Formats: sequence, structure tokens, C-alpha cells
Amino acid sequence: MHRIINKTQRTLIIMKLKHFILLSLWSIGGVLTAQEQIRSDLNMFRANDTIVKQQVVYKHPGRQGTDILWDFGKLKTIDNKYTVVYEQTSDSILSGTEHQTRYFYDFRNDSLFMTGHENSTTKMIYSSPELLLRFPIKLGDKAESYYQGNGVYCDKLDIKAYGTSKSIADATGMIILPSGDTLRHVTRVRTTKLISEKIGPLLPDMTITSVPDSIRQLSVLSVDSINRFLQSDTSVLMTDTYRWYAAGYRYPVFETVSTGSAPSHSKTEYFTTAFYFPPNKHNYLKTDKKNASLLVELAEKDKLRNNSTSNSKNNVEGSVTIDNIEFTYNYYPNPVELQLHFEYYLSKDAQVSFGLYGITGLMVYRSPIKSLKTGTYSEVIDMGYCSRGEYILTIIVNNKPFSEKIIKK
Repeated sequence: MHRIINKTQRTLIIMKLKHFILLSLWSIGGVLTAQEQIRSDLNMFRANDTIVKQQVVYKHPGRQGTDILWDFGKLKTIDNKYTVVYEQTSDSILSGTEHQTRYFYDFRNDSLFMTGHENSTTKMIYSSPELLLRFPIKLGDKAESYYQGNGVYCDKLDIKAYGTSKSIADATGMIILPSGDTLRHVTRVRTTKLISEKIGPLLPDMTITSVPDSIRQLSVLSVDSINRFLQSDTSVLMTDTYRWYAAGYRYPVFETVSTGSAPSHSKTEYFTTAFYFPPNKHNYLKTDKKNASLLVELAEKDKLRNNSTSNSKNNVEGSVTIDNIEFTYNYYPNPVELQLHFEYYLSKDAQVSFGLYGITGLMVYRSPIKSLKTGTYSEVIDMGYCSRGEYILTIIVNNKPFSEKIIKK
């Protein structure tokens, strides 16, 4: 049953929210100064490394921001036979082979570019390479580029590809992997790519024998021309890839991929998948002294943190500490259409409850107070019946409130 919050109660809630906001701002500042960076010496691909991937059931990547909990525990494995093999193709070009396709990379001036790809049917050279990452990377850093390429399909068709690529480090926190392993000091990088392809008959001079060996000067279009192609093409493909990098591991530990038509058209999500990189399969660590040493260093830091008696003014990455309890959470989607998912981690036993309020103070949802043990939990709030607009989700842990703004679309 709904009830109206009186003036005194509303004032109390506002005071608590102000206190929470001030605490959050301090917390974010502390996290930003202590977070790990994605660096070229620690995270750039290396020749002769073999990476094991497992395809798992897709799960929504969650929100952006700091102090995020990503719970990918217990996701079902679909295929555990995926691998990525890196090789030195030439002095400046490195290749990575996965899904029976060979991708070519060029690392220069602290930037990683994709220069082309090839498989049994398709060969593609980028006359303007795609910028993937610019090192070092910390929360909020972006890398954007326009790319274009020429290629052939089955030695019969000419392919011209145009598009944009945007990468941003959009979140930090801790991740629970399908194996149950929990890793802290995690940075997530989101890459959104628009792809427009034009296919026509193959011209005599378009024969491509090998991507890295091809040195022909290809025509380069202007940025305005690429934008016109993207705007006029009614079938622009969009891929949205999230990769989670944990400090101490050279390669991502988790990845989600979704594809659909570009936002400017009627978006249809028609492919989603996820990949898990088991930490115990990161065999390259045997020859990666920097990351191996970093793992030892971080393990010692986490041990000291767990043994400390820090209060709310001593926050660590991936959590907000109140009354000696680490409370780490994630919610999605936002905006929400039907159901709001809320996941959270408790480092110690605590009492937890939830409330959802309209901006006028009208309560639309309230959960009973639960006495919970240390661990990970989830809550699903039905918002299908709620009208459009803004709502305040209040989470109370041992009588201390946390609040987030939720948008109902």
C-alpha cells in the first residue's frame, strides 16, 4: 500500500541524502587517486601469448561509474574451446587469431590501432586504421577515430568499409567471475563501433594477397564523407563491446558483445554473447614478471585492508565502507522499462532494505528488512506499472541510507 511521507520525514530523508552525497564525493576522490591504470607495459598484447576464452551466457553489463559490483557468477558455459594466439607478423605489426580470423595490430606512440583482418573468405586493409586504445587509460579517458578500409570477398567481390570507433573507460569496481573468483581493482572499457559496408564487383587492381604485406596507397576519404556514408546508409551495424581489465592481468578477464542497427535507425538487438577469461588459464603470467609482481603486491594490500579497522573515511576501490561494512552494488538497466535489477555485495553481516519513491515522496515499493550474511545478493523491483519519470531508490544498510536516481521510460 502506498503512503505519503510527511514534511518532517521528507526533511529527514533530504538531510540523509545530502550527507550521503558529500560522503560519495569524498569517496570518489579517494578512489580516483588510488585506482589502477591500464598501461601499455602491463596490458599491451605480446607476441607468443595464448589466451583461453570461454563463451558464456550473456548478461547485461550494468551501469557506469565508480564502486561498481559486477556479478557474473554462475553463468553457464556455452563453449570452452575459444583461444586467442598472438604472433609477431612483421617489425611493426602484431597479429591475433581468434574465431578463425586473423586481426592485425600496430602499436605506435602509445596508441593501439587495428590495420586489417583476414580469414578464409575475406581480406580487409584499413587505409585509415581504427584506434582501439590510447595508453595509459584511467576512468573517463576516451579514444575516438574514423576508420575506412578496402577488401575482397572470395576473390569475387569488392568491399569498402567505413565507420567510427569510440572507446571509454566508463567504470571501476570489483567483479565476480563465473568461477566464483572475486577480483578488485577492475577497470571497464566500453567500445562502440559503427560499421557501414558497400559491396560491388571486384576491379582488376583490387587483388589483395596478404594484409600485412600490402603496401599499396589506398584512397582515403574525409571525415565528412564518412559521416555522409553513415547517415545515408539505412543498414549501419553497431557493435557494443565491454571489456573488464583487472590489475595484475595483461588481458581482459571478462567481455560482453552486443550488436544491432545504429541508434539513428530502428534498433534491433539481434546478437549478444559474453566471454570469460579464466584467471587460472592466464599462463602468460609465467613470463610476465611485471603483472605477476603486481598480483603479489595487490594481494598484500587487500590482506592489510581486510585486517584494518577502517571507518567510513577510509574507502578502498570497489566499495563504500560504512560502519566497517563494504557495500558494493550495481543496478541495471537505467532507464528502466519493466524490471530494475539490483545486485550487491556485503563484506559483513548486515540488515538491508529497499524503498522506491517518486520525486513527490510517494512510496511505490518497499522491501522488508532482511538480516543477511556476508555474500552477494540480488533484488528485482517491478516497475512495469510505474509512470514515466524520475524515482529515488533508497537502500538502507544498518539504518544508513544510500540513494540512486532511477529513470522510468
